[in-house]
Amino acid sequence: AYGLTSRNPYVTLSNIFGCIAAVGYVVGVLPLLGAKAASTEGKKTLRTTQSVVIGGAGIVLSLWTYLGLSNLPLTQISEFLGFFASGLFIIFSASPLSTISTVIATRDSSSILGSLTAAQCINTSLWSVYGLAVKDKFVWGPNFIGLGLGLVQLVLKILFPAKTKAV
Repeated sequence: AYGLTSRNPYVTLSNIFGCIAAVGYVVGVLPLLGAKAASTEGKKTLRTTQSVVIGGAGIVLSLWTYLGLSNLPLTQISEFLGFFASGLFIIFSASPLSTISTVIATRDSSSILGSLTAAQCINTSLWSVYGLAVKDKFVWGPNFIGLGLGLVQLVLKILFPAKTKAV
């Protein structure tokens, strides 16, 4: 939504494809979680995933509805959506670090996917440069933070090599 309000076709189009890929991932993963739902752990994981997807969609759609029906100027709506999207992106970029204490305690980084981390660093580097070029704080800001978080993950991968092959 930020890309639409900022009228930036590059941000808008890339996020459309990103959203489609994310929905495709969730649609693909849910049946796998359902297949493992015979165990108590599997049922809990499935319910948690479903709750996050449904709750998140509800929050986002409610926010868009509120902003769309409000009398706020477009610049103010765009600013709000920029902060909202930036916050979500930073949370997503930091999520692999949720295992940082385990990585350090076990000296094993197998819970951090190297290829995903490398992709995060490349992606956030490119978007940071683009954001600076177009002077858009909602593009360069969260991407610089995402780059820093990705570099922390890479450092952990180097300091504590995986003891088992990551899946």
